[in-house]
Amino acid sequence: MAIVSVPVPYAGKWYFESLLRGLRAGAAAHGHELEVWVEPPGPAARQHVAARLEAQLARPEYVGAVAVHFRLQGEQVERVTRPGKPVVLIGGRSDGLPTVRLDDAAIARDATQHLIDLGHRQIAHLAGLVTAPDDITIRADRVRGYSEAMSAAGLEMQAAVRASSFELADATAAAMSLLSGDDRPTAVFAVVDEVAYGVLEAARRLGLAVPRDVSVIGVDDHEAAAAAGLTTMRQDPAAVGRAAAARLLGETADDDQVVPAELVLRTSTAPPRNGSGGRDRPGLLGRLLRRVAVERSTART
Repeated sequence: MAIVSVPVPYAGKWYFESLLRGLRAGAAAHGHELEVWVEPPGPAARQHVAARLEAQLARPEYVGAVAVHFRLQGEQVERVTRPGKPVVLIGGRSDGLPTVRLDDAAIARDATQHLIDLGHRQIAHLAGLVTAPDDITIRADRVRGYSEAMSAAGLEMQAAVRASSFELADATAAAMSLLSGDDRPTAVFAVVDEVAYGVLEAARRLGLAVPRDVSVIGVDDHEAAAAAGLTTMRQDPAAVGRAAAARLLGETADDDQVVPAELVLRTSTAPPRNGSGGRDRPGLLGRLLRRVAVERSTART
């Protein structure tokens, strides 16, 4: 059986597992199987990915590769294309390689605009880590989209962008700091749903009601988002995987395929209330729903 090599930066997370499910189905339709391997994020990650793919694709049993959130560029592209087999990227853009991606800037603009349309003027963005190689395009593009929406609305952004990893503990700590001051925002746009769960948990600990005291919106429609009542920009990772398989195997010819996302309205966003600095405790049902979401997210991390 022919093999498709698939380097990923993380294993066991909802997004990557969903994406691989779609990619595996697309490859299986052609009688191919995936060889999924983890290259942990770090300064040399892309070089390691390029070297391993170059060696694998020189072997006859490998028919191609899909690199997930590794932006191969320049000399790295030359190395992986040298064996003459197709290589497709998921996430971001790269010189000379076909890509399947989200329009992260547009997603961030739409998420931020939703909060603006509700009447929020103090909107913070809890972003990813700028130093993470697998995350840098997501962070930069979503910060840009957020900034464009805020600027178009004439809103200030002083100290409004905070960094966080995608881990629940880190996101909760960052959100605790963000929401603890007297000048806390009335709304938070989180770079992904897993970071949004940290905002929900921080609000619970601080006795803030969501959405009465702070509105929260994320990106992904993670498997626990509905239980948490989280408003989000829904994407379909399995569809991304299927699209990448189709491009790799010659079913499509688009070298820059943008997969759509849509706004899903739930109970975590609402217009800001007058005197929104209050600290009334959230209701019991809201606390239980959010706790379930946090526990489920932690169990799958």
